[in-house]
Amino acid sequence: MEKRMLDLDDLVNRVVNPDVRPLVKEAHRCYATGAARAAIVLTWTATCADLIHKIEVLKEEGEADARALVQDVQRAQRPSEPDAVPLMLNVEKTILDVAEKLELIDRTHRTQLERLREDRHLCAHPSLRPMGELYVPTSEYARAHLVAALDAVLVHQPSQGQRVLNSFIAHAADPAFTFEAGYLGHTFFDRVRPASRAKLVNFAAKFALLQIEDDEMPLAAPMFADRMAQCLRLFSDRDQPLTAEHLGRHMPRLEKAEPAIQLAALGRLGDLPAFWKALAEPMRTLYNTKIQTIAAQTVTNGYLRPDETRALVLVTRPEVRTSLPALAHAFASLPLAEQARVIGAQPDPYFLPYLPGLLTAVGNFDQGEFVASVAILPSASLLSLEDTKAVLRAWWDNERGQTWGRNMPAYLVSLYFFTAHLAEARDEIWKAYLEELRPFPDRFNAIAPATGLAEEIAPG
Repeated sequence: MEKRMLDLDDLVNRVVNPDVRPLVKEAHRCYATGAARAAIVLTWTATCADLIHKIEVLKEEGEADARALVQDVQRAQRPSEPDAVPLMLNVEKTILDVAEKLELIDRTHRTQLERLREDRHLCAHPSLRPMGELYVPTSEYARAHLVAALDAVLVHQPSQGQRVLNSFIAHAADPAFTFEAGYLGHTFFDRVRPASRAKLVNFAAKFALLQIEDDEMPLAAPMFADRMAQCLRLFSDRDQPLTAEHLGRHMPRLEKAEPAIQLAALGRLGDLPAFWKALAEPMRTLYNTKIQTIAAQTVTNGYLRPDETRALVLVTRPEVRTSLPALAHAFASLPLAEQARVIGAQPDPYFLPYLPGLLTAVGNFDQGEFVASVAILPSASLLSLEDTKAVLRAWWDNERGQTWGRNMPAYLVSLYFFTAHLAEARDEIWKAYLEELRPFPDRFNAIAPATGLAEEIAPG
């Protein structure tokens, strides 16, 4: 019982409208003290006041269906208006119709609020009972009405389901879109009612999963799908079961989609646990086979497409390696340049043991520069002391000396500064390796002075 009271207290404190909040708190006090009849009357009064305010807000935003009710309220509020009471009685009679039409409440909420309105009439008008009997509601009944009103209306902003969805689409499709988790979560999840929230999650799931071509969208389908995937991750952080449910609704369409769409969905959503919860076992098997095919074709062709790279990046996720056993072998079998490309796409501790091997395998200056710039430097902030030793050892020991040409000394200097997180221990490692370069003044002078670890060796 204590927990239930605390839950109700929390709901009361979350009432959005500051003008209505005192009414709600008074209704709560009446319920708590056993004045159930007064609590029901006040709950309905607060509900009407809150809905009138929300409908006024929508009217100001241009909602035509809100205009008539607002005009009636404004007319009733005029000084010396002879029809003020009949006008407000009509507002009270029709307000739930208007609220449902404006999507401020749904059919279930309307049914609950209609019961509240009927009980309010029984509480306020004893003559409605036969033989003049007084209506005596229980405290639990009063509490149920208060909770229903809070859940349906009082704790929500004046937002409409379709209008919220349209606003979300316009925001995400804007060419200047910036993913800001705090804003998106607050605006399009935390502050919308459950029914509208489900619409948003369903929309994001459909477009992220199926990469739907829509002529009305100002963005290309792949880019919009990527943005929807970002939003879906945010929604999943707040409600993973809801996200998995709506992904599951669209999985049958993914099973019949083109192979390119299927692979894009894996790369886009494969790091999302809700995706795997919704994915049927036959699709897991299909994806595992696709990964094997990608690896085999890459060994023959020598390159990965961007969507293939994106899928192979998932090898960093232990849960995905479990679902797709082919991933680890596929990555390990890639040609040198493609391994570097996958690592650079999303640096991760999983890839660190592969870095020395890439440097050892470098066969020419072009490969050396590619591996250093695409894989080594982007991973520098993740390196431990032992990782750094292994990378430098491989850099120094390349049999053909192909890790020293062109921009490679400058990349080494960058690597030194990018490993600043190793603090003083970094310098001890680097000094030891620099000493090995003293017999080679050109290499030594290109690195040591730039790091500040040693003076330049004078010519001669």
